Amino acid sequence: MKPTAFFLKQSLIALMPLAALAQQPARPDTLPVRRLQAVTVEANRLGSVGLRTPLAVTVIDAPRLQTGHQQLSLFESLNAVPGVFVQNADNFAQDLRLSIRGFGARASFGIRGLKVLLDGLPESTPDGQAKLNNLDVGSLAQLEVLRGPASGLYGNAAGGVLLLRTRTPQAPFAEVATSAGSYGFRRVQGQAGTASPRGSLYLNAAWNAQQGYRAWADFTSKLLYVKGIRRVTEKTTLTLLYQLAITDANDPGGLTLPQATENRRQARPQNLTFRAMSKATQQRLGLLAEHRTSPDASWQGRVFVLRRDFDNRLAFQNGGTVGFGRWFAGGGLAYQQKSNWKSGIYRWQAGADAEFQADDRHRYDNLNGSRGNQTLHQLETFRTLGVFWLQELTLQNRWTLSANLRGDAVGIRANDRFLADGNQSGLLNYLRFSPSAGLSYALTARQSVYFNASSQFESPSLNELSSNPAGAGGFNPDLQPMRSYNAELGYKGLVSRKIQVEAALFQVFVNGEIVAYQVASQPGRAFFRNAGQSQRRGLELGSTFLLAPQLTLFANYTFSDFRYTNYQVNDQHFDGRYLPGIPAHVGYAEARYLSRSGVNATLAYRQAGHFFADDANTVRIGPAGLLNLRLGWPLRAGKLRIEPFGGASNLLDVSYFSNVQPNAAGGRYYEPAAGRTYFGGLRLSLL
Repeated sequence: MKPTAFFLKQSLIALMPLAALAQQPARPDTLPVRRLQAVTVEANRLGSVGLRTPLAVTVIDAPRLQTGHQQLSLFESLNAVPGVFVQNADNFAQDLRLSIRGFGARASFGIRGLKVLLDGLPESTPDGQAKLNNLDVGSLAQLEVLRGPASGLYGNAAGGVLLLRTRTPQAPFAEVATSAGSYGFRRVQGQAGTASPRGSLYLNAAWNAQQGYRAWADFTSKLLYVKGIRRVTEKTTLTLLYQLAITDANDPGGLTLPQATENRRQARPQNLTFRAMSKATQQRLGLLAEHRTSPDASWQGRVFVLRRDFDNRLAFQNGGTVGFGRWFAGGGLAYQQKSNWKSGIYRWQAGADAEFQADDRHRYDNLNGSRGNQTLHQLETFRTLGVFWLQELTLQNRWTLSANLRGDAVGIRANDRFLADGNQSGLLNYLRFSPSAGLSYALTARQSVYFNASSQFESPSLNELSSNPAGAGGFNPDLQPMRSYNAELGYKGLVSRKIQVEAALFQVFVNGEIVAYQVASQPGRAFFRNAGQSQRRGLELGSTFLLAPQLTLFANYTFSDFRYTNYQVNDQHFDGRYLPGIPAHVGYAEARYLSRSGVNATLAYRQAGHFFADDANTVRIGPAGLLNLRLGWPLRAGKLRIEPFGGASNLLDVSYFSNVQPNAAGGRYYEPAAGRTYFGGLRLSLL
């Protein structure tokens, strides 16, 4: 049975932003509350007041995700988070490259080493891979970013965590939006919802397309999301989720500096010859349940199944056509309870997560875009079982102590089904424990300091293991998991009703850092190896100012000193060299105006300092500053809301690179970004 038919048939050192603006009113055209207030965060899995939680978590609400944005990706929104560096907003064949405190920076495409969850279900596979182009930004109501290692909460490959939540209707509504812009950008989105005392239903559909700034960079995506919430009884709630994503994108590839200087808009010639591209169809069906046994105790459970069919052509002949069919399924069960003590409150949660991933991987020769002889066929499986115990104790309404322990058993297998070159089957097993602890002290009712320490482990992904530089099947026998140890110290405070300030320091020691590299015979294909040791030290600062009743300023700064401390490749020693792909300095400022009538304007500027493209630090990427402008002016006609909107990206027309491929072969590091671009659109809402 085809996947579609099947599913249709089944129907800190980094400081956690302690507060966020309450900017999401019940009606879109009403004036938001103009004061800062503490928010509840879910990143610690217990649900706690952000001010008192000894973790580094940033919360971005719906207006900052939605208002005036082009909504092609989370690039703009994630730039507003300290400690986060995002690249590759233009090459949709590779998706966003996202790193949090250096975790994920090695990714040659997509996201590695970070945990991504959408409405409580994992977008990340158990081996640590994730894609953000499977979701529609226009459907999101909130984004939480946990900065720093979190294996004690989420298990393998949780160097940082993204929790995304879609809209939950509070009343019936319908909305349609269309927009267009530079380089063939087109977008159409429709969403609708209804609500009653017994539950709600939300439906979102979107179509995106763009020709692209560079040659051979066009893409299309079709996205569908359905969320149904049903209150079965006063104590039991069920949530049914269905997701469909169909993406098709060509890959213009990386250029050498002379090529980029000669013609920034060209595709790499070999990418045209071999017709490099990626195409994927993904569907997921999930069910979440919550049952409250008492006001202070509850059970939570989830089950899901996902199918992904993926085709990829790389710009070389030998094994350059790749495809796999993926099944990803799993579930979790947890029990949570709160006890009121004379001197405080004790909360705990215990549970287990089990996930299974199976990739039926094929490789064929790429004969100028046509499929040639088969070179590899293997079934790769990744099983993980994690059990955890999370605790939080609040004493005298000032001290908050958290102590978490998680153990994960990981089994990885390759079953070789292409035996012409011998049987390369293999089996790997890991057992890892990840403790973490934190302490927060409330200086006042609105300010606190905190400290936490944690450990994190990250196994290589199936794609990384199967990228065997020896050219055989099976797994790369030399690639091992990495382990990190993190310590954080920070302050977070609501200095007044109009000012929020945060400051954080962190240090991370990493053993066995997984590093990406390329070889000349297979350009564009990433291989991976372990560096001996590395050290990451950083400073994160953030602030929010309510300058006037209708004007808000957000600003943050990140300093990153990430270096190898013990790393040798052949006769080259990289001790003391900076990790590639991470700027030492990144600053961001955003001014937002929102009038009582809903007229809005946003001016955002990001300045990224220089960084290096290679382990030897011989290739330096210069600094770049990006200025973006967004405008919207809604009108009302009875129950109909009409909102024209538009904007300009890279308003200063800066020449920079949207993506830099780390350790690329032949000097092909550079993927040039577009200059100044424009977009505009119209949104109609029936409320």
